[in-house]
Amino acid sequence: MIITSNLSKTYNTNTVLNIESLEIPKGQSFGLVGNNGAGKTTYFSLLLDLIQPTTGYIKNNNVRVHESEDWKPFTSAFIDETFLIGYLTPEEYFYFIGELRGQNKADVDALLAQFEDFFHGEILLQKKYLRDLSKGNQKKAGIVAALIGHPK
Repeated sequence: MIITSNLSKTYNTNTVLNIESLEIPKGQSFGLVGNNGAGKTTYFSLLLDLIQPTTGYIKNNNVRVHESEDWKPFTSAFIDETFLIGYLTPEEYFYFIGELRGQNKADVDALLAQFEDFFHGEILLQKKYLRDLSKGNQKKAGIVAALIGHPK
């Protein structure tokens, strides 16, 4: 379970995020929607410990993400194409992420096989770099890469 409590992020005098309480049950997919500047990216940046909160905390499986890295093995995310490594092919990227998550090539290949229809023959074995894929196919690659290693 992800628990957010009294979380805020302020830059200078501008508060860009203020969440009193939010709970995301284990096993649920979660997305945020809102206008530009509503704090969506800020929240996910805090959830992934990319920035520090001004106040409050996010607990992921009872681990405060800004105080420990113990949440990393069971957490994964894809925010946007900036998470990709553009000079790698999709295969190279998937194997790289697999290695980070303790998966061998066969494990990654088995996962990728489950997404053959999703990829629609446009991502794997195309001899293209990630940066040269369409934005939609970049998103597909990022979403599947986030599933490597069976995150909770």
